[in-house]
Amino acid sequence: MRAHQCYELAQEALKLSERRDPLEIAESLGIHVLFEDDYKDLLGMYYANWGNRFIFLNNRLDDIWMPMVLAHEIGHDQLHRDLASQTLQEFNLFQMNNRTEYEANAFAAHLLLENDEVYDRLREGCDIPTLAKEMNVNINLMLIKLQEMAALGYDLRVSDCGDSHFFKNIHT
Repeated sequence: MRAHQCYELAQEALKLSERRDPLEIAESLGIHVLFEDDYKDLLGMYYANWGNRFIFLNNRLDDIWMPMVLAHEIGHDQLHRDLASQTLQEFNLFQMNNRTEYEANAFAAHLLLENDEVYDRLREGCDIPTLAKEMNVNINLMLIKLQEMAALGYDLRVSDCGDSHFFKNIHT
């Protein structure tokens, strides 16, 4: 999927909510979000069948990781629903070399981060680690956002592709 298609799908989802709140967006999209206490290493999971769509989230995710994981799973709903209709599908959040996972992360970056706000802060001289911290996202998701913005035509040169296994390092 090309960058502009992923961006457009995220923009359509954002129209259903007044804020960039993934819980509100999931509800507006008709996705049931369930928080589970039993997950040890699993961050989130998406499932769709018989017209019902579910996202299961690890209840121990903090205020930084919960929106990112939820936005990633919403990305699977919007981009890859057909892959989750046969069995309970645990997508590997940390396999960035997998096209499906990259697309879900790109969708999450578009859902959580507004292009012009990111671009303006960079033009003001804000560095990428500071920007990620200010916007409450992991630096790797910020780097994905910058790569996507460059593909959309923004005048950006992203030389660091980040840690492709950043979701693997989450401990709940």
